[in-house]
Formats: sequence, C-alpha cells, structure tokens
Amino acid sequence: MCVKNNGLSKYFKIIRQFIKCHAGEGDAVSARQAVEAITHAAEQGNAPAQYMLGLYYYTFCCEDSSRFLPWMERAAEADNMKAIKFLADYYRFVCDDMEPERRMPLGRKWLYRMIEVLTKKADKGVASAAKSLMNLYVHDRPDDMTEKEGRDAALAWHERLINILRAKAKKGTAKDKRNLADALYHGCDVPEEIDSDLPDRVDEAMRLYEEVSTGNKDGASYYDLGNIYSREVSDEKAFECYMKAAELGYSPAYFVVAAAYLNGKGVERDFDKAFEWFQKAAGSGNISAKLKLAECYKRGAGCQRDYAAAMALYMQVAGDKSMKRYSFADEAEYEIGNMYLKGLGVEVDLRKAYDYFKRAASHGNRAAENALGNKKFRDLK
Repeated sequence: MCVKNNGLSKYFKIIRQFIKCHAGEGDAVSARQAVEAITHAAEQGNAPAQYMLGLYYYTFCCEDSSRFLPWMERAAEADNMKAIKFLADYYRFVCDDMEPERRMPLGRKWLYRMIEVLTKKADKGVASAAKSLMNLYVHDRPDDMTEKEGRDAALAWHERLINILRAKAKKGTAKDKRNLADALYHGCDVPEEIDSDLPDRVDEAMRLYEEVSTGNKDGASYYDLGNIYSREVSDEKAFECYMKAAELGYSPAYFVVAAAYLNGKGVERDFDKAFEWFQKAAGSGNISAKLKLAECYKRGAGCQRDYAAAMALYMQVAGDKSMKRYSFADEAEYEIGNMYLKGLGVEVDLRKAYDYFKRAASHGNRAAENALGNKKFRDLK
C-alpha cells in the first residue's frame, strides 16, 4: 500500500537543502535522519520518497549506480515524472560507463515512457501535459525521429493543446476563456521553431476577449483587447479598451492611458489628463510612471513646474534596489545628474552630477556615458 506524502514534506525539504548545499556544507546529520525517515515510506511504495532517495544517493554516491538506480526505477515504474525524466537524461547524457548500444535504448525507453505518461494526462484534458509534449518534440525529441517528424509532432500537440483549452472555455469560466484567448493570440509559450507554422487565430482571440471583457466587466480582458486593437484595428479603438480597463481598476492600463494622452495616440493630446493618469499609475507602483511623472513635474506638463517633486521621484526610483526595478535606476540616476549639472531646483554641484552620471553609466546608461565626457568634469576624474 502506498504511503501518502503527509508528514514527509519536511524531510524532503531537508534533503533538497542538503543536496543544494553540497556534501560537507549542509547539515549532514539532519540529512541522514531525513533519509532514514523517508526510507520506510519508499519501501512501502511511496514514489516521491523513492525519487528523493534516488536523488540523494546519486548526488553523493554517483559512482555506485546500485545505490540510486533501483530507487529511481521504482519511482519511474510508478509514473513519477521526475524519476522518468532523470532516467531518460541519465542514460542519454550522463552514463558513460556503459556501452552506447546498451545505454541509448534505455534512454530512449524512458523518454518514450515520459511521452506515454504525458499523453495519458493530455488525454484527460491536462493542458500542461500537452504543452510539455509540444516542447519535448522540438527540444528533446527521441533520437529515432527526424527533425521534421519532431516538428510535425510538436505542431500536432499544439493543436491538441488548443482543443483542450477550447473544451475548457466552452463550459468553463471567464478565466478559462481568457486562457484560450491568450494561447490563440500570444502563442502559449510556443517554441520559435514552429511558431511560423501556426495558423493565424487573431480573429478568434479577439472574439473571446470581446466576450469576456463585455460580459464580465473584466479589466484584464479589456486591456488585452486593447493590445490587439492597437495592432490589428486602430489606436482609437485600442484607447477605448484601455480606458475601460483603467476605469475598472486594472492598474497596468493606467500607464497606457496616461501615455496615450501625453502623445495624442488614439485620443486628443491632453497633458492634464496624462498627468492625472501618471499619478494613478505611479501610485499603483508602476516605476515607468514615476519616471514619466517626474518628467511632467520637470517640464510643467499638466501641472505647475516643480523641480523638488521631480527630484524626489527620481531619488525614489534610483534608491530602489529590488531586482524587478533595478533596471530603471540608471535612468533616474542620469536625470539626477542632469539636475545637479544644470541647477534645476538645486544648486549646481558638479561633483554630485559626475557621481550620478558615473553610477548611471556603470548600470549601462549610454547617455550618462556620453555626459561623463563633458569638459566640466575634467578635474573630477
């Protein structure tokens, strides 16, 4: 009887952490205790425990295949996908102490087992399984298939994926319809090797976005519909959708609406409204909007010119070191350097200007690199 995973997850976590830290650097005593704790479950037939034991022994006893292969094979026979993939990769790419005529058929065997398990899941309507098969036939096809056969199989699985999503959308929720529309329009992570062979389904995607957005007052769908209209219909129709999305509180639309008003794209140019929407976008955490809002304050576009407010926003962006936002810091640093160089709301300070330009240049800002060549900085280098 197979033991469930209840109570085993903490041991799995200990073992994974020990493997990640490598032998000698992690808590070896806790890892051995965890291994002992899951061995009983593995012996009773718990496939995740069998896989974890196989991974542990492979990591630290890789030269002795008798320690890890039996556990991996037991887990794989129970259709544990991680174990199946391990064996397929091990025999095809790692195992070098076995003759090619023996190990290659084994690698092929486990790869086809992976395909078999994924196919069963796809037959039950699991979209992620169909997507995995689509990618497998492009990037990791069996060695007894030609490249063309692999591409044809990948295209067939893409079609299966779309049909699975269509079936869900037909009887599902607005989210299911949006997932289908996204797949039809954005490609659903389709490998570039087959992307050009896919049929154009923009019209179907557009109908779905229209249905979901109007029927469910869904801001995200209005936003996606706006993206399609901007490419396929007109800027005016796109703006209508972006505005509806923004009015429904979909924050990514705030910036697009603001930019449309600023540039007169799809709507009459209106600096006051651009400023208003940049404020909303910046308030929702949009870093690009903070930079644009600072520019508005600096130019007096839609507001009274306020260099102090612009500087405060630039400082805020430049000081944000989180990974997702760090790429914006160089632009803010460059603008701060300019304000110190030109004395915009602050006293001219060549040292601070130079330091901020140098910081921005170190983050890849080309304009800052050029600014460092200013003759005014000759004595500061």
